[in-house]
Amino acid sequence: MFYSVLRFFIRWGLKWYAPRLITKDLYLDTYTYPSIIISNHPNSLFDALVIVAYAPAKVCFLTRGDIFKHPVANVVLRGLNMLPIYKRNQDADYAVKNDFTFDECMRRLAAGEHILIFPEGRSRNLWTLQPFMNGGLTSLLERAYKAELPLQIQSYTLNYSSFRYVPKAVELTALPPVDSTEYIVEHRVQAAEVIKEVRSNLHREMTEEPLMPDEAVSRYGQLWRVPAKVGYYTQFWFYRLWRDYIRKKTEGTIFYDSLLFSVLLLSYPFCVLLFSLIVGKFAGFWIGLFVFIFLPFTTYFLARNQPIVVETETDIPKRNSWNDQSESPEDGENSD
Repeated sequence: MFYSVLRFFIRWGLKWYAPRLITKDLYLDTYTYPSIIISNHPNSLFDALVIVAYAPAKVCFLTRGDIFKHPVANVVLRGLNMLPIYKRNQDADYAVKNDFTFDECMRRLAAGEHILIFPEGRSRNLWTLQPFMNGGLTSLLERAYKAELPLQIQSYTLNYSSFRYVPKAVELTALPPVDSTEYIVEHRVQAAEVIKEVRSNLHREMTEEPLMPDEAVSRYGQLWRVPAKVGYYTQFWFYRLWRDYIRKKTEGTIFYDSLLFSVLLLSYPFCVLLFSLIVGKFAGFWIGLFVFIFLPFTTYFLARNQPIVVETETDIPKRNSWNDQSESPEDGENSD
């Protein structure tokens, strides 16, 4: 129940944050059998949120283990259907802890859930497909074979107009699933061949350049510019306040979209509710209800009438950590 509500909430939030979000070929992701979901990974946690919002099944996704260290964070994140995966430089016991995580993945797959993993291992805010870190995916394929689970690999590609500008255009495309049972030779699953096929499919589908929005449908008619203007003059300050603060805090990193979307998703409905309650207390229930509906209505059309900025700096990798420490490609395998 909680997962369904959260998924609905994220999906609606994306209508404001990414008003030109396009889905393609989602009829291919049937999830008939236990599935490992993979995708290219250009935009940190935001990638997972987009997939979770539109995948027609309950998804558990692996994310960086360092954010699970605090006991409260550990409970909250696991409640949000996340599991930790650890990097070599984060924990001396990373291999043992990752084994526990993979065991939990097997239990969830056997129970009919599906696991999202990003085999690139890290985000860089790049449009090109990065080298795979194969350890996690190989381990899951081999464990699934031993557990006699007919594992499918459901792939998606993600493309963005930019990683630094909002509103944005996003494209989510489902690829035909790969059946791991077709790669069993002499009582062993050929994990390397499965991964090779999956990577080839992703590379073939990706354009590896920023998504160009369709300007023919990017603007609403003149009538809807009126509520858009109202939204701009009454509420744009709220967005700009968070945007400037988070842009400063995430400068040079991959976390801008993930953090800004999450903060707006949590704070904006609360702000609208609080203001509506105050108005309702002094002007009456019906006026308060009108304000509660009218404010997000105006910002919806504000987002729809804003131009989509396409990023031009496409080959400058960003850090996937909050500090300037160097990162080794062998650090581990996780979604950021």
